[in-house]
Amino acid sequence: MAEQAAWLSGVHAVTAALETGRPVDLVWIQKGRRDQRLQRIVELAAQRSVPVRFVPRAHLERVAGGGTHAGVAARTAPRAFVALESLIRPAGAPGRLLLLDGVTDPHNVGAVIRSAAAFGIDGVVLAGRGVPPLSGAVAAAAAGHLEHVPVARASVAGDALRKLRDTGYWVYGGEAKGTPLWAVRPPERWVIALGSEGSGLRAKTRAFLDESIAIPMRPGVESLNVSVAAAILSYSLMEAAQEREHEGDD
Repeated sequence: MAEQAAWLSGVHAVTAALETGRPVDLVWIQKGRRDQRLQRIVELAAQRSVPVRFVPRAHLERVAGGGTHAGVAARTAPRAFVALESLIRPAGAPGRLLLLDGVTDPHNVGAVIRSAAAFGIDGVVLAGRGVPPLSGAVAAAAAGHLEHVPVARASVAGDALRKLRDTGYWVYGGEAKGTPLWAVRPPERWVIALGSEGSGLRAKTRAFLDESIAIPMRPGVESLNVSVAAAILSYSLMEAAQEREHEGDD
């Protein structure tokens, strides 16, 4: 594990790693910190024979890389990306995915993964250069859900979207001038493509969109953080799908 060792920080991320069997070879807990959540981590580590060390706060701040740690961190191998093909649902089955185009901030990536878990999204695709590893700040922002949401990596967003379109996915792009969200009627299989807050979707990525959709906002607000936009769009499209299913039952 030495060559690929990385640190997870935060109670949720460390607990999830220990509970799901992810490789962990060391746990650090801040000296003087005592609460039930940290005691649970100590117990989980003992069950897996993982050593626990009580260290100064400065040690945790160093490995957390500026993120929150809540008094605990674990040394582990970064979670591996899955193949894009593994996210594609069988033909005829509903499918819901998120694709981030050029989003490199690990806190935003982790928050999007957390939203994907909250709203039942099948997986997340990270496209473009500078994709952060699935550890550290990403795991902390995902609050333990990195272990439950499969994440794929694609060098080029357009290539991934072409493959998804070929397997029956309708490609939505989150853009300010798109169809208002309240007017969108999603099909059974869809993927939402989102760009960074500053530059949005790349021109080459837009060429693979089937439809642009927008979150209606009050005048004077130009955009939302990409993780906030992903949460709103995911919730709205999932709600629309459930409403359609209920209408079919009537």
